[in-house]
Amino acid sequence: MVGAPWRLLDLITKPLSDIEYLMFGCVCSTWRSFVAEYRKEFMASQPPLALFLSKNARIAYFYSLFDQRLYKKIFPSVTGKSCSGITCGYFVLEYKYCTADSQIWLLNPFTGHELYFPRPPKQFCRVTLASLAMPSPQYVLIAFSTWCPYLQFCRSTDISWTVYDYSGKFDGSQENNHWKIIDGAVFKGKIYVTTTHADIGVLNLNSHPYVTLLKVNRNAKWKRVLCRFLVSGEQNLMIYAISCGKHKVYELNFSTMKWVKMQNFGDQALFFDISQSPGVLSIAQLTGSPSSGYIYEIGCGSGLYTSHFLDVRDSMSQLIMLGSIPSASQFNTFCCA
Repeated sequence: MVGAPWRLLDLITKPLSDIEYLMFGCVCSTWRSFVAEYRKEFMASQPPLALFLSKNARIAYFYSLFDQRLYKKIFPSVTGKSCSGITCGYFVLEYKYCTADSQIWLLNPFTGHELYFPRPPKQFCRVTLASLAMPSPQYVLIAFSTWCPYLQFCRSTDISWTVYDYSGKFDGSQENNHWKIIDGAVFKGKIYVTTTHADIGVLNLNSHPYVTLLKVNRNAKWKRVLCRFLVSGEQNLMIYAISCGKHKVYELNFSTMKWVKMQNFGDQALFFDISQSPGVLSIAQLTGSPSSGYIYEIGCGSGLYTSHFLDVRDSMSQLIMLGSIPSASQFNTFCCA
């Protein structure tokens, strides 16, 4: 069914929000087929939502910054777990009382898709999910640590984690003796990682994993700057640097191997939740929207968020209309892609 009714359904669903779109697919088999076929395209066009999540992860409130609409969803099956963050739109859920056989449970709150991984054997502060085609689609969970020189990863087909100990691997550069790998991102089929010294490398996931550092010219002042990856589809690999309240975004030019400072985001907007450490970061396409081009900081106080351009002009703070959210101060705040 790809004729006129399909085009009519497309017109009907265009103004819907994320949650309304998914509910639309529950009406009948025809609408469900339409939503399944175009869900990825639709969800990619939607801006992230501010998320207020209860400590036990059982109640979630999704808030749209642009139309000030609030959605509530209850997850009865997450009792006994806590949420430590969000990666690629998935809640990262862990048991409150961890044991040797504890798991990390990834739950997509919109689609209900679930992924399970064993808990990493080494200490970690955050995880990120990657999807690779090698040669069949495969999920990879990567665990980062700011305390130990370990990078841990586990494929969806693995029964245990692979631990990559990179201590002493890069002694050729004196400043790298004490760096840690703090972030990763998938770009054009490769996993890129960045360090506390803003170096960038490619992670190889073979039986003997290793990281190949790239010879990229970077700003010497980045040595102690918080840097995080941003990936805009398959078009741009960017890095977000923040120091002393100054926000800067650089795009990697692969032909010259230089980071080029971006002056604006065009029709995209950046969303950063500063209430979390190291922060939840995402970028969204907002074609034709007056809200594009901005950096939105979530969690800047009790229900506050700020928005400004890269050059910090037109900065303003606004109050998130918490409405019926009970005791909002008891909730974690995330930026949900």
